[in-house]
Amino acid sequence: MMLFSTSLWTIVKPEVFTAIADLEPLLHTEGEIVKSLGMYLELEEKRLESVRWLKKEYEKLYNSAIGDVDSFLSNPVNAYLLVKRLTTDWQTTGRLIEGTMSKAVIENITLQALKFPDDEDLKGAASALMRLQDTYLLDTTKLANGDISGTKPSTELSAGDCFELGRQAYEQDDYSHTVLWMQEALDRLEQEKIKTMSKHAILEHMARATYLLGNFKHARKLTQDIIISEPNYIPAYENLRFYDEQVSLQEESQGIVTSETTVYIEQPDTSFRDYERLCRGERIRSLAEESKLFCKYTTGGSFYLLIQPVKVEILSLDPWIVMYHDILSDEDANFFRDLAQPMLKRAKVQNPRSGLLEPASFRVSKCTWLSDDIHPRISYASRMLQEITGLSVTTAEDLHIINYGIGGHYEPHYDFKMPGDVDGSAFEANGNRLATWIYYLSDVDAGGATVFPDIGVQMIPKKGSAGFWYNLRRSGDGDLQTKHAGCPVLAGSKWIANKWIHEKDQEYRRPCSLSPFE
Repeated sequence: MMLFSTSLWTIVKPEVFTAIADLEPLLHTEGEIVKSLGMYLELEEKRLESVRWLKKEYEKLYNSAIGDVDSFLSNPVNAYLLVKRLTTDWQTTGRLIEGTMSKAVIENITLQALKFPDDEDLKGAASALMRLQDTYLLDTTKLANGDISGTKPSTELSAGDCFELGRQAYEQDDYSHTVLWMQEALDRLEQEKIKTMSKHAILEHMARATYLLGNFKHARKLTQDIIISEPNYIPAYENLRFYDEQVSLQEESQGIVTSETTVYIEQPDTSFRDYERLCRGERIRSLAEESKLFCKYTTGGSFYLLIQPVKVEILSLDPWIVMYHDILSDEDANFFRDLAQPMLKRAKVQNPRSGLLEPASFRVSKCTWLSDDIHPRISYASRMLQEITGLSVTTAEDLHIINYGIGGHYEPHYDFKMPGDVDGSAFEANGNRLATWIYYLSDVDAGGATVFPDIGVQMIPKKGSAGFWYNLRRSGDGDLQTKHAGCPVLAGSKWIANKWIHEKDQEYRRPCSLSPFE
């Protein structure tokens, strides 16, 4: 409006000094300026009100974080909010601030070497929340309230925050989650004094998702609700005609008028379902199976461990899966993390068909590799592995440090190379991965277990402990029972260090068998 008034003032420029009569139209001009300035002030006040609200939202999140950063970041809702505030919300803030002085404030922030997340980070944070929601059967409203067991409560999500989760789900063709989060956004919008999202945007996304799930009638009803609440929103009328046509075609094809369309959602396979059950802490083995398991002290046949044997917890007899406890000090665990952190990069895995390294869609983490010659503590960790297991580490891979982020996980997989997979350099020179060793470098507040879905084994992360199992049977064939997964981290941060031991140089330490059954 200010631009319009200025344009009027500069373009319409009669010679008003030549006659009194020419002054009369200026009263009209002045009246228009008064109205324009009034409209400008009204808009400016609304804008400033929005800026004040955004400042409070940033302030609220920041103040709840600075008291206890670790507890704050351990809640995935807080982590999502932090990413969202610095992506879409920050873009909104920039658009709201327009004056010359205001622009200088924004430019000052932009010119500083500050770290900002990008849209890919926001997408990842949203996906992580929905992954946690599914795996741990979290209620949408409780999750939006930041109420997650084992974590410090977070700031509640606004309608706009919930809408963004639903929008991200829609962009990823996840229409079930779209409907859940759009409904939550709608419910919260009704309670908001300052609206963080438009009602028609929520209903429109919900209608599209509902339609794509096969429920044409409900999509039509939601579109009718848009027209009732915002009759001037023209696209809703076009959408309504489309849904009317789809409902008619559906009814004609069925030959009858039905009330609602039943949506059948494909169920996950048994192995994946057991993976999720184990992640939730459910037991799927019988008491008879678990009664055969026990704990003991062992030297692993090493003279080095005679004075101080290690604690071993047997989790499975076949395949052999164990956890060794209290074998890595807190000081060493923290040192490994500090050493690795500056070198962390997004995790990649080898494509078994092409042999190329690619970012893993099923692993959400960052990682790096630490060789034994980097520091004596790293070589000591390899020596401990060798003394306890009796296996040689001369052909083992470097220590693989991994940090799992928001909802970080690794879906069910095998560590050994399957027949037909392309060999990597380590496999070509040293044979298949005979065994896996995992140092746990941190405790995890909730979630993050290593689970074996086909045999019901659950390995709970414990700082200073290590998990171990054989990937190959004595015949040299891969043991299909060793399919395992890293459960999503529900609360906290998960740090681990993998060490993969290869077949070469193990000939006399773990002799092969000619029997295909061993």
